[in-house]
Amino acid sequence: GRLDPPGSAAWLADELTGWSSTVRAGALWAIAVNDLPWPDAASDALAQCWMDGEPLKGWIWADDPFGDIAARLDVASFAALAGPLLDRGSADSARTAVDAAYQRCVRSRSARAEVAPLLAKGIGHADLGVRVAAATAIRDVRAAAVETAGALAALVAEPPADADSLEARVFDAALETLIGLGDPRWREPFIAALVAGVATTDALNLLIDTGVPADAELLAAVRRRLAAIPLEEPAESAGYDAYLGRMRRHNEVNGLTRLLHRWGPGAAEAVPELVRFVPHDTWWAVRALAAIGPAASAAVPALTLTRDDPGASWRRRLDCAGAVAAITGDTARLTACIADAATADPVMADPVMAARAAVDHDLPLDDVLPALRALADAATGDDPSAIRPRLEAARLLLRTGDKAPALQAAADALDRGRLTTDAIELAGLAGPDAAPLLPRLRKLLGERHADTAAALAIRRITGDPAPLLDAVRRNLPYLGAGSWLIRSLRELGADAAPLVPELRELVDGDAAIRGIGTYGRQVREDEDERRELLDILPGLTP
Repeated sequence: GRLDPPGSAAWLADELTGWSSTVRAGALWAIAVNDLPWPDAASDALAQCWMDGEPLKGWIWADDPFGDIAARLDVASFAALAGPLLDRGSADSARTAVDAAYQRCVRSRSARAEVAPLLAKGIGHADLGVRVAAATAIRDVRAAAVETAGALAALVAEPPADADSLEARVFDAALETLIGLGDPRWREPFIAALVAGVATTDALNLLIDTGVPADAELLAAVRRRLAAIPLEEPAESAGYDAYLGRMRRHNEVNGLTRLLHRWGPGAAEAVPELVRFVPHDTWWAVRALAAIGPAASAAVPALTLTRDDPGASWRRRLDCAGAVAAITGDTARLTACIADAATADPVMADPVMAARAAVDHDLPLDDVLPALRALADAATGDDPSAIRPRLEAARLLLRTGDKAPALQAAADALDRGRLTTDAIELAGLAGPDAAPLLPRLRKLLGERHADTAAALAIRRITGDPAPLLDAVRRNLPYLGAGSWLIRSLRELGADAAPLVPELRELVDGDAAIRGIGTYGRQVREDEDERRELLDILPGLTP
């Protein structure tokens, strides 16, 4: 069938009535991928072949032969096939049906509502692995989530005993789905999971992303959990289990303190729990205290100790100085700390971090300018660890109107082929004064990892839209939408009018936007990217 697909159609159809499920399945795959006429017996043969599991184990021609075949079917035919596999097939067959249903949702917008009943059926399957697959898919497909909200609420009745179990994966996916829906039935199981120490980082992040406000019950649970987390790392430091323990602790503290930061003054009662973490903070504890503001005055002594501790990193000292300023309103000590960070012993000084702190707090850069200029003018050789701070220092100097360091730093990095994208962006930010760098930038057009950045920089330097229009057309088929496209379209404005028909097709068509997606988030990413395009499209026509 691979050597002569059209000439093989007849005998491939005949093989569908053979005795071997492997042969019949192989014939079905060849018919589907070569777009040959679909025989009347094909759908029944497909269900029979996969009813007891994968018949094409070790199939070298495709990673997912069932998915290739299922993609050939219309939604009604696919549903007629997948339903029996879920109802009567083996666990492997049911899992295959759920995975194929999810992939249809990833590829097709209209399929999301149409296959939702299949995913809903999977959530009640007897096999735990099938339930995991269905819950993971439902979390991503809102139409299925709405349909299964009641069943999901039943699945989160109590937190799992083992955070690494398949039961925990079902619980986590169901809980996150309810949070995403805004269904209030997430609250009680989330609080129970939080207090038990098994709430996922994704669930915490969803509370932040969906703007769930602070209330007495939630805040009390967060405080209770923060108070229970030890300040020190676990004593056992070797082995994979210990590594996982450290990562879980880090992620949990990061999520909890970030949530308190999001709540700001509404989290004032959590100041005692946050103060515990100030000397150890690599998370959001100090920033949360700053966001709470004057109500966090009890934290000032601890913040001051770390701010003035010569053994602490400049990042930590500057964070604490900024928090004290946010709480007290007095920026004098923050200004002094910024100057110290820029001019300390050359080995320890960090002018870039100091300058960023000044920018973040709307303070003048005067005290750090000499150190920034010295760093931006320093010879770096080919060492990326030296080139990066030089580029960052030059970028900060652009705020003062001084473009010469940026032009030289960008030119040197481009010539060395180090941190090319950062150098390209710096050149573009310098605007028309970067015209001498245009030959270097034009050489990078068409290069996979530099194409759109180079085209964007050329647009900013020359005002010419053509290179950026061409780069968008080149990259759209495989990069899809996303921040790179929105950034390019905003730069082009009405000059992007020639792209509007292609963008309209992405927005209005049934096919999802192609690109690099995250498994388990591909449907939501498509919907987010579509919304971004819908928002920006009105500004792209004169």
